[in-house]
Amino acid sequence: MERKLILDYDSGRIAAKLDRGEKTLVQNVRLRLRAAERLALIGETGSGKTMTALSVMRLLPDNVKMTDGKLLFDGRELLKDKSIRPLLGLEIVYIPQNGLEFLNPSRSVRRQLYDNLKKLDIPRSRLREKAREALYAAGFDEPEEILEKYPFQLSGGMAQRVTIALAACSRAKLLIADEPTNGLDPEATKRFFLLLDRVFPEAAKLIITHDIAVAALCDRVQVLCGGRTVESGNTRQVLRAPHHPYTKALLAALVENGMRESPPLRAQEGPCPFYRRCVYASEVCLAEPPRRADADTEWWCCQP
Repeated sequence: MERKLILDYDSGRIAAKLDRGEKTLVQNVRLRLRAAERLALIGETGSGKTMTALSVMRLLPDNVKMTDGKLLFDGRELLKDKSIRPLLGLEIVYIPQNGLEFLNPSRSVRRQLYDNLKKLDIPRSRLREKAREALYAAGFDEPEEILEKYPFQLSGGMAQRVTIALAACSRAKLLIADEPTNGLDPEATKRFFLLLDRVFPEAAKLIITHDIAVAALCDRVQVLCGGRTVESGNTRQVLRAPHHPYTKALLAALVENGMRESPPLRAQEGPCPFYRRCVYASEVCLAEPPRRADADTEWWCCQP
């Protein structure tokens, strides 16, 4: 039985207003996520990953605007910022890259957990009990010791688990995690994902990452380059047998593959965001890249 569709999103055009005109940051990125599914959004710095995630939550910077975007969340069409704001932190939950920077430094862990629990209409008499439960679910064996601490008293790993506890004080249907395992070793990364699945078994999970090893732990992967999707599909298929030259270049840049960099080869821009650096580029690449597909993957490339 196919799981419920939680997120159906189209970025339209996302552009930043600059002193001399506009710059397109993201163009026609489509995201579809079902309950309990993990989708990794990958690409190098500047590929549009974080901007895409912010646009899903309607939290774009003031000078950045989204045009012709569409968002269907849990069967509801959310067209305006006002319609999504009540859902942030309640049904659409963000897990940051750096827990220490995310937490309010002037409030104890207990107070911050209480703030979230009150949104769920938890009776005052049960707030401490529920706060302890959230901390325990996030991996703290002795949650009472954590409740009265302030962020500066936490290690980086502890702060990250507190952000998961805060997220657990919700009715999350969609989790958006931006580089959540940055700085963690492979074993700690696996434990982080096991923790997410235990605390949020039915939530759809959008994982923003530049780390191929993190993407490999997800069900599907979507590759962004220059603000556009160039390849997407089943994670194992995309990472083992990539089709798009950009995906191949990302994998070639891994340490175990020799860290081969893709240098700029030509000054001219093309419709494909990887055109300037692609060793396979030819005159046919000056046309809009067509969509190609097989059983598990789709990609956009002029090369056969």
